[in-house]
Amino acid sequence: MNNLRILSLFISVVGLLFFGACEDFIQDVDPIIDEVENDLLDDAGQFAFLANGVRIRFATAHDLLGVQSDGLSDAFEFDQSVPNATYPSYDDIDDGTIETDNNSVDGAYNNLGELRFFADNLVERADAVEADAADKDEAYFVGYLYGGIARYFYASYFGLEVGGGGGGVIDNGPFIAAADMYDDAVDKLEAALAYATDEEARIINSLIARIYLFKGEYSNAAGFAVDGMIEGDDPFESQHSPESANQYWQQAGIARTQFVVANRFRDYIDADPLEAARIPIDTIRSEQIPDSLRDYQVKYTTNASPIPVITWQENELMLAELALRGQTAAGDALTLVNNVRASHGLADLTAVDLDVIYEERDKELFVQGNRLIDQRRFNDWHLPAGRWKYLPITNDERNNNPNI
Repeated sequence: MNNLRILSLFISVVGLLFFGACEDFIQDVDPIIDEVENDLLDDAGQFAFLANGVRIRFATAHDLLGVQSDGLSDAFEFDQSVPNATYPSYDDIDDGTIETDNNSVDGAYNNLGELRFFADNLVERADAVEADAADKDEAYFVGYLYGGIARYFYASYFGLEVGGGGGGVIDNGPFIAAADMYDDAVDKLEAALAYATDEEARIINSLIARIYLFKGEYSNAAGFAVDGMIEGDDPFESQHSPESANQYWQQAGIARTQFVVANRFRDYIDADPLEAARIPIDTIRSEQIPDSLRDYQVKYTTNASPIPVITWQENELMLAELALRGQTAAGDALTLVNNVRASHGLADLTAVDLDVIYEERDKELFVQGNRLIDQRRFNDWHLPAGRWKYLPITNDERNNNPNI
């Protein structure tokens, strides 16, 4: 009998002895330490833990969607001559020729689905558990706020068909078109208002105003924007860490330059060097083309850099746009735009129209995931017909959901 057969026999005998005693052995196993049984979370003492999980998943959805939507827009470009630009999935996003099995999009879609589930589930647990009012109020605030944001993300970034509109899917249900998904987002955000502080309420009002602006419902947008964020309010941001690294830094910045920025951002700075305050970029040299230089974003300088979701400056630009679109209660468009410019030390403009608003938003909202939406609504698309204008709902959803 050779050594291999002896070893095989030994393993078989030991295996029989082990599994024969398996029942007694398993009884002595320590409890798991990296998972929590579902029932143990049905306790008000776990609300803070669950809320933190919602915020973390929000961060990992927000940054992925920002990077990929900027890649599909004309803000980012995938240039293989740049060091570390190697992902075919990003090349396809840049071209708008995105297969439904694109693994980068799949990661963003899955994180968004988990965000939506975690937020909704937190509300369901708060409904079901007896707890102090303060504990329940915080759970409701987080659940409704991020449940609304998740629905906003679906409507803004995902679509079912090339040439179709935006939207998403909830719990293996049918496709929900963007208009209806935006309405669902507003319902959630309005529910969060009941539990918000004054400053949180202004943030939520700005988020709702943004949704109505994107829907083209300008009167509703103005009604919320006038009660939105004001100068001096801190930005509402997604928070990152080494464990949930900022993907702009990770894949489109200092850590790795999968994406570079469009050349117009350098042109903005060349025309007015003070624009570098809100368009922070740096130069990288091509490895393949002598003397070829491209620029990449350095707005996010570490893996823990927070990413703005909405700011008082964006609220001012929304009000300015709404004033130009006939909403007189929004204020004076030129004054509002110049308020934003002054916050960066930029000179006042002497006139403003919708073209100026479009350009000011391009500069002010640099690498924040808004450009894709603005291109669509200002009818300024840069890719040929037949390309995606949304990230596609992925194969996992299509294959497992009987309703689409």
